[in-house]
Order: sequence, then C-alpha cells, then structure tokens
Amino acid sequence: MSESRETALDGLDPQQRRAVLAPRGPVCILAGAGTGKTRTITRRIAHLVTTGHVRGDQVLAVTFTARAAGELRMRLAGLGVADAGTGPVQARTFHSAALRNLSFFWPRVYGEEPWQLLDGQFRAVAQSVRRVGLDPSTENIRDVLTEIGWAKSSLLTPDTYAEQAVKLGRDLPVPAPEVARAFRAYEDLKVSGPVRMLDFDDLLMHMAELIEEVPAIAEEFRDRYRCFVVDEFQDATPAQQRLLMAWVGKRDDLTVVGDVNQTIYSFAGADPDYLLGFADRYPDATVVRLESDYRSTPQVVDLANAVIGAGAGRFRTAGLTLRGMRPPGPDPVLTEYPDEDAEAVAVAGAIADLVHGGLDPSEIAVLYRINAQSERIEAALDEVGIGYRLKGGEGFFDRPVIRRAMSVIDRLVDGSDEEAAGEAYSALTDPTDIVKVIREALAPLGLTAAEPSGTQAREAWDSLAALVGLAEEIATTETRPGLLATVAGLRARASARHAPDERGVTLASFHAAKGLEWDAVFLLGVHEGSLPISHAIKSGPDAIEEERRLLYVGVTRAREHLSVSWSRSRRAGGRATRRPSRFLDPVRPAPTPAGSGRASEAPDKGRCRGCGERLTGPMHRALGLCPECSVEIDTGLFERLRDWRKETAERIGKPAYTVFTNDTLAQVARERPTDSRSLGKIGGIGAHKLSEYGDDVLRLVRQG
Repeated sequence: MSESRETALDGLDPQQRRAVLAPRGPVCILAGAGTGKTRTITRRIAHLVTTGHVRGDQVLAVTFTARAAGELRMRLAGLGVADAGTGPVQARTFHSAALRNLSFFWPRVYGEEPWQLLDGQFRAVAQSVRRVGLDPSTENIRDVLTEIGWAKSSLLTPDTYAEQAVKLGRDLPVPAPEVARAFRAYEDLKVSGPVRMLDFDDLLMHMAELIEEVPAIAEEFRDRYRCFVVDEFQDATPAQQRLLMAWVGKRDDLTVVGDVNQTIYSFAGADPDYLLGFADRYPDATVVRLESDYRSTPQVVDLANAVIGAGAGRFRTAGLTLRGMRPPGPDPVLTEYPDEDAEAVAVAGAIADLVHGGLDPSEIAVLYRINAQSERIEAALDEVGIGYRLKGGEGFFDRPVIRRAMSVIDRLVDGSDEEAAGEAYSALTDPTDIVKVIREALAPLGLTAAEPSGTQAREAWDSLAALVGLAEEIATTETRPGLLATVAGLRARASARHAPDERGVTLASFHAAKGLEWDAVFLLGVHEGSLPISHAIKSGPDAIEEERRLLYVGVTRAREHLSVSWSRSRRAGGRATRRPSRFLDPVRPAPTPAGSGRASEAPDKGRCRGCGERLTGPMHRALGLCPECSVEIDTGLFERLRDWRKETAERIGKPAYTVFTNDTLAQVARERPTDSRSLGKIGGIGAHKLSEYGDDVLRLVRQG
C-alpha cells in the first residue's frame, strides 16, 4: 500500500472507511452532526485519485458556501490531491463552478454577444418594484428580492410564480400577483440594455441549458469531469439539482453527503427529497450511515437525539441517531427565568464564570432564533466586561431600522429648545403613556399593531418591538420617571456598546451557526413563539418540524457545555404567559403537581400569586406577592437596596436596572444571603456583579 493511500485511510472508523473504499458509482453518505463528513469525503476523493480510479482534474466537488469550499480545498491539499500531478481537484460552490464553466462555454454558443454578472441586484429589484408601483421601502424590496431568488431556485418563472407561492403559503409582503409583476419587470430590466445581465441564479440555469441543449458542450464537459461529489446535499435546490443532473448525464459516478436532520433552508428552496430519494434514483447505490459523533459529549448527544427523535413524518424515519464518542461531560442545563433581562444576566454571568475558569471566549457562543433577540445579551456581556462579535448580523443598535428609530425617538425630546421639550413631556410619567408615545412615533417605520407579512418586514418589526420593550422596561424601573429619562436610558444603552471583539464570544442566530462548533453553547429564548417561531406555528406541521431541526442544529454546535434557557415574560413584572418550547418536552422534568411546590404554569405577575389581588409597587410586582402574602420579605431591606442601586447607577453613569433588576433585589430581600456563596446563587448575580457589588449588598443585608 502506498504512503498516500495509507494517509487517506489512516484513523477512519469502520463506517467512514466503508464510505471511503466504496467503488466508483453512486454513493450516499448520511452523515450526522460531528461525524466527520468533511474528513470522509475528502479521504474518499484522495483514495480515488491516488489509487488511479480517476485523475484529480476529473473530479468536481461542490458545496454551498465559499467557506465550506475553502475547507474542502484545504483538506484536499493536506492529502496531496489539491495540487496532484494529474491536475488539482476542483472544489467550488455551485455558483462558482457554473460561473467558471459558463465563461468558458458562452462564446461557443453566443459568439460575440456579451453578458455581464449583475452588480447590485438590490438596486435592480428596487427599480423594478418602483416600476410596478409597489411600496419601495427597504424591507419590501428585500422581501421581493428574496421571493425572486426562491422562485428561480425553484425553477419558477414570472408566469408560474404566483400559483406556486399561494399553494405553498409563502410569507409574502404583498399579494403574489404583485410580486410576480415585479419579478417580470426585473427579468425585463436585465435584458433591456446593450449587455445582457445575469444574476447568480441565472448562472445555474444557463449552464444547465447549455449542457442540455448543445451536445458538443455536454460531451466536452463530461469528458473533462467524470467524478462528482456534493456536500450538504440536503440543501440542494431544484435549480442546483437540475445543473447537477446535467453535469452527470447518464453516468452515475456521484457521491453525495448530507443529513436530513439538518434541513433548515426549505424557505430558501432547499429540497431534501433529493437526498431522501437518492437510493430510489440509483437502486445500486452504496448507502453509508455515519452516526458516531466525535464533536459532542454523550450528554449533549443524548439531548440532541431526544429533541429530534420526538419529531414526526418522513424525517423521523430517515434521520440518524447519533452515538456520542467523547468522554462524558457535564449535563446540559435547562433553565427558566422570570424575564428576558434575568435570562441574559444569568447567561452572561455563566459565560464570565467559564472565561474566568480559563475557557477562551472565542470557544463560547450564544445562539438565538432571530437577530432582534441579541440586544439583551449584548448589554449583559458589556456589563460583565466580556467581549463579543456578531456573526451574520449587526449589533442591535447598529441595525439601520434601530438607528432610524433612535433618531425618531430623539426628536421627541430634542426640540430647538430642549427645556421647552422637557416641559411639554413633563406630564408623561406613567410607563403606559410613555410606551404609547414611543410606539406611535415608530409606527411609520413599520411597528404596526399586528406582526406583518414578509420576512424582512417582520424582522424590522421584531427589532422595533424589542426596542419598545426595552423602553418600557426603562420607564418602569428608572428612578426618575418620565419620557426624558426613558430616552436618556435608551441613549445610555446604545452608547454603552463596545467595539466587536474578534476573539470574543460569538453571538449568532441558529441559521448563521450551522456548520460551526464551540466548546460551550448557550441557546437563548427557547420558548413557544420564538422556537417554534410564531409564523411557523401558523404555517402548520411541516414548518414546525423545520423549527425542531433548527433547535437540533443549535444543540449539536456544543462540544461540552450546553445551556438551554427561556423566560416567562419579556420584562420584569410583565405577564408570565410564555411557556418553554414544545421541543423541550422530551428532556424537561415533569411539571410539579399542584400543591407540591412550584406550579407548572406561572401566574399572572400583575396579580398576587397567593391571593390574586392586583399588585402595586416594584418589590411586590417583582415578587408576585402582595404585602399581606409577603410578610416574610424584608421591605426595609428592599428599599435600602433600591436607594443604594440609585446612588451606584448615578455614580457609574448607567441606568439603574443595569446594576440589578427589581426582581434580583426582591430575591435578595427575601433570601437575605449572609455570604458570597449564597448571594451568588441568586438569579441575576453572576461572577462579575458578585465581585463588583457583593460586599455592598452583603453590608446592607447585615444592617438588618
């Protein structure tokens, strides 16, 4: 056996080895999270090349992102086949491969007729939207652009789009026929100039057509490339599958790898049926299942299996069951918090503990369903002095819609005569009135009474709603009530943001985290309406099951430490109506029976959970108990803590709630901790705040 072949087979488990040694022909590798799929397919390519089954320059490996293609090239280089003497193996994205091929073959068919890759697709769609009289808002243009991309990925034309969009229940910003009109205007615009313009989706279609319709090009291409490998095959769209079948032709020298449990891009046109039906298309295919997970501890793997195993339909039948191969680690932590701030503060405290214990911040991630959920964890990490970087999105206060919203809010109080502005709003001291004024001011930016249709419009709405929720919290907890103080609190929260730290904790959505991994992962906001997200619940079972797979992807990003959390209400003192995600039912402890302790459903925090009376005062709202039912609470201590918090906040120049929330102070007044250990067990007091404020709090407790 040659040295290079030993390198290709070295260190493989039996399933990986079977996949690598499978003969030329159709091979389907079903590879679960952390099972070494990239290692396996690159070793297979190296084995085929070094044993003479195929020349390196006859292999075309394709995947879906430039990062993944780069990883393939790096691994192949390490195996000596990226620059083999027979020519390098090509590892590219579908679009990159189509662009390279189309540039080469175009003159053979079209002669001197020029074409150019469209630079600025957003501008072209914006022009088309205006041409057909649709709302030209940024969010609307982006939604139409998304629909055009989905339509072309699904092999739909302007004439066939509307019927399919309605049939599939697409989340549209405007009626489907209106989107179709903009789609038609966009296609006309691309060919109206002296040079034909092609967008990235056109590359796939035109290259497939050249091979399908010009036999000489098909023969030349298939003579050049004889072996094809497709990574992440569960994400293939109809347009990509059409191009792949054009490449392969009547041959079957095709290896695909994928995991139906990680199908999370159906909204963008991904069709897992190509992976699920591979063995039907190729009855003689070798099918290998990789289920040994080398990434995560058995505890993390068990939770992932429980989440995905409770699913329904064909995905459950075809899915993989992982086996954790690493040594045992800590049990995943599932935690419920009273509100989002308490959740964020506790997560930031846990992260600080890991960092202080020696874990590199770059090996920690916080994941959430939508980008609008990042604001509170950004603030909490700032408070404990932990740097962070956002992947696939911008910081909350850096987002265009939030910058516009802050400008609108600033104008509420920043008139030409600031004193006069203050007088005009001096009567606004009730948090309800303050929130109403802010909400009305933001309505023109998209903060409608009901959640809108359209992905981009809804994302903007979520961000604006989060900003209003933050304003409500500040208005409720600020020691100086009023609109001016609330706006000042928002400004302080925005200005407190630190510059991104490339070596810091990663903040990302579940979608943006796919393909990545960290030693410690915190999954934030895993409650009904967030995961599954509300519009998926409205869409039906298939959309809900995709949300389940999204949680599975999040869980399997963790190597060792995994924390899953949710909150019962958006803000402290709010109605505790949320319940944890249904996807956690298989792994959560059964609710405590009534009368035996904590109730399975939390009461309305606007009323006393003891007698049902309406609550007044910050301490009693935080505790959920009226004065008669909270006689064991030291109200004097609570007020002393509030006074200390006010003085501390003024000294450091930050809003009072960033020191401690009312909920945390109420817990201190109830528990009366006597040492740092017991104080640190109270929700909202992480290692950083314990170090910063612990002595002061304990001193106040001891004063009696």
